Amino acid sequence: MKRALKVVPGGPSTTVTALETAGAPDYLIAVFELLLLEKPSVARFRKLSPASWQAACEWCDARQLTFMLPALLGEALPSAIGDRIAGCRARYLQRFTRLKTELFEITDALDQASIEFVLLKGLTHSPTLTPDPVWRAQGDIDLWFRPEDVFRAHEVLKRLNYVSLLPSKARHLAPMARPSNWKWRGDLHDPEMPISVELHFELWSEKTDHIPIPGLDKFWERRRRRDFDGHSINVLSEEDLLGFAALHLLLHLLHGEFPAQRAWEIGNFLHRTRNDGRFWKLWRESHSPELRTLEALVFQLVHTWFGCHLDRFVRVEAQSLPAGAFRWLNEFSLSPLKQAFRPNKDELWLHLALIPSFYRKLQVLIRRLFPLALPVFIDQFDDNTTAPLFRRLVRQRIRIANRLVHHVTSFAPGLFAGLRRRTRLFNGS
Repeated sequence: MKRALKVVPGGPSTTVTALETAGAPDYLIAVFELLLLEKPSVARFRKLSPASWQAACEWCDARQLTFMLPALLGEALPSAIGDRIAGCRARYLQRFTRLKTELFEITDALDQASIEFVLLKGLTHSPTLTPDPVWRAQGDIDLWFRPEDVFRAHEVLKRLNYVSLLPSKARHLAPMARPSNWKWRGDLHDPEMPISVELHFELWSEKTDHIPIPGLDKFWERRRRRDFDGHSINVLSEEDLLGFAALHLLLHLLHGEFPAQRAWEIGNFLHRTRNDGRFWKLWRESHSPELRTLEALVFQLVHTWFGCHLDRFVRVEAQSLPAGAFRWLNEFSLSPLKQAFRPNKDELWLHLALIPSFYRKLQVLIRRLFPLALPVFIDQFDDNTTAPLFRRLVRQRIRIANRLVHHVTSFAPGLFAGLRRRTRLFNGS
């Protein structure tokens, strides 16, 4: 029996009204009213105070939305804010030029070593998902390899003077960058910021997140060539580009992050292709049922947030969601948006609802309740670990303390206040 999805349908009078009711700050409501894909509005931006404009800019900076504002706001953009964004864009374009130079140097070296790879994220998302590649404010380079080739690729980058920085993570080797004396100066668009490179050996880690997704190996088989400034590079096919973007957004959400631009670009694609039966038929034939279900979950979320229309194939797939995920959509789909003014850990209950194994659910619950892994911060690696040990240890402990305070204030209230209701999500019923 098909279930009726009763999540917020999206649009000018839904998500915005829900944020108003929740007590969201005026700048945040203005941003989401602007980002709506059906009848966006600049009216609320026109009424913002200078302090709210500043808060809006800072929020957008942190979520890669800044470079979209001039196109979306038009004449409603104050000249002072326009000048600020123009300065940020000019600095970022210097970094973007450096990024492409390094990218092409790396890809040429990999080609010479006969190592096959696929370029992920960044440039590959434009124009399919994002009209202007600068809108994404790409920060690093992501390359996907077959597992048997990833360490060969690592050796190629070492010969290009790249060194490993932070510890390895699931899905990719330790990020690499060229040694630098760069210091963090509070500028997210600093043209001198080091460019890191991540060498991926898998697109999704079932071992880490305990959500099985069969069929991702087929992405490699469907890769295609694309030209970037005269360089021919493998990228994902269009249907797989959308699938990977959805999985990457889901990964961020399950780890308590809200990359707004990455969410908006998926909504933008859905809105533009809502009547493209050819694409959606290909999407349905190419992706496994498990993958389509997770994609439909993400698509439903961005539909809720930005009011984009959904193709009928997507609406049908949404009916296959686990009962717990269905319930989470109905009750907590706006929780990621509320994190800016009301810290919460509601994404945990979605994660548990998507894990089929009860034992794995317990593992994730314990890991989130008692996070034992210590965070590592990139600017502790001054001169590639030449900073005085005492200074690095003090900095690390201060940040750990701050993270602990955030964990307690955001997680504990939601855990104990709503545990009874959320138990249904844990059980998947």
